[in-house]
Amino acid sequence: EFAMASRNLAIYYYNKEHDIPKALDYMKKAFELESTYPRFLLEYNQLLEKAGAANEDRLLLLSEHLDMVKEKDALYLDYITLLNLTGQFEQALKHLSSHQFHPWEGGEGKVSKQYQYALIHRAIQLIKGGDYDAAVNLLKASKTYPHNLGEGKLPGTQDAMADYYIGKAFLGKQDVESAMQYFHMAVQKEETPSSVLYYNDQPSDFIFYQALAKEELKDTAGAKKCYHQLLSFGQKHIFDEVDFDYFAVSLPEIEVFPSHPKERNRLYCMYLMALGNIGLGHISEARKLLEDILAESPGYQGAIEHLEHLK
Repeated sequence: EFAMASRNLAIYYYNKEHDIPKALDYMKKAFELESTYPRFLLEYNQLLEKAGAANEDRLLLLSEHLDMVKEKDALYLDYITLLNLTGQFEQALKHLSSHQFHPWEGGEGKVSKQYQYALIHRAIQLIKGGDYDAAVNLLKASKTYPHNLGEGKLPGTQDAMADYYIGKAFLGKQDVESAMQYFHMAVQKEETPSSVLYYNDQPSDFIFYQALAKEELKDTAGAKKCYHQLLSFGQKHIFDEVDFDYFAVSLPEIEVFPSHPKERNRLYCMYLMALGNIGLGHISEARKLLEDILAESPGYQGAIEHLEHLK
């Protein structure tokens, strides 16, 4: 009947015995025994993701305890992330704008990421619906962070995705000159793919949007180079032996059920390979990679958004 003992057994079975079903049973019991403790709900939700639970099911669980969810920033962010993962971008923005977030070690950059994601993907919906001016306003807003998010913008943060879609919105308005201006902005800071371990590492998926912008600028060779870079980086590094540096600035997440950095790297490389394949027109290969990622990690945001992109 002691909830903390069940919670600790869940940690043991996950980390030492690698028995996720048994760990999940104990974590569920811990939460049921002490269902008013936000920490147990946070960890139960994290373990459900490791067990492959559907995003919709996890969202329902958190929705049923929303008052408690709001007590803990990391838990509230999980709820907002699930809103984004299930396409509820306006709801995500509503919650992001009505709460004062406080930075926590291991959570740096995660709130702002969901803010950008919600704005950009709501803007994509507006572009598809022909509301180009509203889309441009949201995309421009994604480049600056309001004070209530609790953190500023890291140096080197890329806005290529926002700039690309602003360009697409202007094309929709038949304003070719403005569109070209934003496509040029998207490709200004050219970089090569790199690994992502810590919060201040920029994921290399922005290179995909630089390539799309290059296609709009009729730089077909430059676009293909970007796609090949994404594909070859993933192929070259997918089996790397990766681990965190002891003196790391901050680990990516505060989890008692951590995934090994080698596994994170493998999924990340599969993701970059999928993006490269999309650009090169290898759609079936790309779709399989993205589906394989989601079979292992249903909450992998990049895989979800780019499966939608393939539609």
